[in-house]
Amino acid sequence: MLIAETFHGEVQSLYLKVHNSPYVQSLRHLPLRCPSCKSPVLLKSGPKVIPHFAHKSKVHCAGFSESESSLHLQAKTGLNDWLLSQSCITELEKTYPKINRRADISVKMNSVEYAFEFQCSPISNEIVQQRSMDYRKIGVIPFWLLPTETAEHTNLIKLTSFQQQFIRYSQVKNQYYLISYSPEKRIFTILHHLIPLSKSLFYAERTSFPQHTLFFPHFPLRTFEAAQNHYHLHLKMNEKWMLNVFKYRRSFKDPLLKRMYIAKSSLFSLPPWTGLFLHSNIYYSVSPMEWQAYLYLSMKQSGVFTSSQLVTELKNLVRHQIVPLRTLHENFPPHFIQATVDELLHLLVKCAIIHMNGGFYKITDPDSEISVENREEKLKHFHHLYKEIIIQEYNRR
Repeated sequence: MLIAETFHGEVQSLYLKVHNSPYVQSLRHLPLRCPSCKSPVLLKSGPKVIPHFAHKSKVHCAGFSESESSLHLQAKTGLNDWLLSQSCITELEKTYPKINRRADISVKMNSVEYAFEFQCSPISNEIVQQRSMDYRKIGVIPFWLLPTETAEHTNLIKLTSFQQQFIRYSQVKNQYYLISYSPEKRIFTILHHLIPLSKSLFYAERTSFPQHTLFFPHFPLRTFEAAQNHYHLHLKMNEKWMLNVFKYRRSFKDPLLKRMYIAKSSLFSLPPWTGLFLHSNIYYSVSPMEWQAYLYLSMKQSGVFTSSQLVTELKNLVRHQIVPLRTLHENFPPHFIQATVDELLHLLVKCAIIHMNGGFYKITDPDSEISVENREEKLKHFHHLYKEIIIQEYNRR
């Protein structure tokens, strides 16, 4: 922490202080305490240590639940400098007594207050959600930032479930994105137009900005259109999923393989349109092959089916954690499962896979399943016919 107080309540700040300055030296023998939990603190400083305060002993402090790294201290200093340069009103390590929270930085702009949280160490989604909810209760907008960690030479990015919970959504650009910050370089990095390829792997475009070129709270996003290379990457990951299921999952334990067995279907006989390239894929932490296979089996079993039937099927899969959801920063749209089914059915009609009569749907070719022998040929034929339509519809939404 950069802020402490005397036992008389006088605030002492180490913001921008040098370790061997007279001011820092004067604090070494002054009894100080944490402004949040009121426990005694020590001053830590040295040639390689940023001057900061730390609790003398392990105590439960809602304001500082994790120990602070040098990176975290650098981030608070760099971000505060950046915000002050824009004439924002800031307060380092502001305590909010009503909710027993302490933000890294409080920022006031045009009567709106933000609480900056630079999150270095992994914490659970429950903690993130609780902290965010606490801030919103008192009319403060939480603004979470991650340290920049991803390699810069690739568009394939691995994001842990911890990192994914900070993925944001832009309604204007209709895309998901992630903001990170490098305190050492004082650079913001935006991973935009995130396309999920597996539970943890994403395709992302990357843009970096020196902090002095940006003005909070505006982070520019580039317009993006999916192209054939993104489509083929998606197909490649679908094939990888198929092989992994075949190698590592056992039918007597696996819900999907059991369902296929009951339906007299199999993994390699799934029709070539299973695992379509959809915006809705980001909602689910399983491969699109998986949740779309369940919906295909439901269509096959019914013969004639409705949108509401598929919505009920997908809701049940989600509720029983057979198809788990991703946890992102933004709440999903209120009717995201309906939106998922609508997007899927629209594309299947567009590609003449199903036809609609009134409110009812039917697979155009009920014998559209394939075999191990002709699978590669059928896949090539399908994607040759419909690839452009699928990409066009993806970009249209």
